[in-house]
Amino acid sequence: MTGTPANDIQQCIQQCQQTAQQIRSMANQEANNKAKMLLTEAAHHLDLCLVECQFSLQELQKPAMA
Repeated sequence: MTGTPANDIQQCIQQCQQTAQQIRSMANQEANNKAKMLLTEAAHHLDLCLVECQFSLQELQKPAMA
């Protein structure tokens, strides 16, 4: 990734959101209940990571204290 750290984090957030949605789609199509559960859990873990990344992005966008 190239650009500012905030832009890089935003791009990463968007990619992770897309990946989480793809995993949820896979889970919805999965016939095996255990596989469905594990895929859903994987998407949930990505959601948790996204919260942390969004927090980091907000912190980066705050004005610097002198």
